[in-house]
Amino acid sequence: MLIADCGSTWSKILETDTDAIEIIQTRELIRREGIRFEIATGHSAKSRCRIYRNELIALAEGSLALVADGDFSVVDVGGRDVKFVRFAGRRVNRLDWNLACGSSTGATIELLGHYYEVEFDRLAPSERWINVTCGVFGMEKVLELVSTGTPPEEAVAMFLHGMVRNVFDFSGRPGRLYLSGGFCENDCFLQTMGNYCTVTPLGRTVPLEGLRR
Repeated sequence: MLIADCGSTWSKILETDTDAIEIIQTRELIRREGIRFEIATGHSAKSRCRIYRNELIALAEGSLALVADGDFSVVDVGGRDVKFVRFAGRRVNRLDWNLACGSSTGATIELLGHYYEVEFDRLAPSERWINVTCGVFGMEKVLELVSTGTPPEEAVAMFLHGMVRNVFDFSGRPGRLYLSGGFCENDCFLQTMGNYCTVTPLGRTVPLEGLRR
């Protein structure tokens, strides 16, 4: 059985019979004619599955499958949104979803990384940050910093730091935060977030765990 988390920029596909996971760009998924999933979630999933599940519910149920704590918070930083769930006594205490702006999302940082050819596995965290209340204005600030002599790597790390602050505030400033999504593989993000709270990465496939529960 195929299940999937079809995000705006990346899609994660699980073959439940073999536990084989495929992570592809969603633009590649769109080109695959006739692909259908038994159960799926995500922005690009509704027309490609028999059963559709809400993304927050998939995230919540996947988090419960992976985390043994009774009280905990988990945030998923995706390509175009940020999703947050807080549990108390292993019951949902709060849900939140930010779709308003790209200032805290993966697509914005991917654009900057590609443009300046930044390797995030080698990017050093910055103690400074850009106030990225808006993704577009934040990108303009990076361009301005680079044009006035700041190394591109430092400017991008400053944007990333501002993004971390946004995610931390959005999550209610917990002492410990479980992280879902592609930023689990971004060392600069993890190290920067580690200055604000204890962060535990759960990986990119948390919603998939929720779908197969």
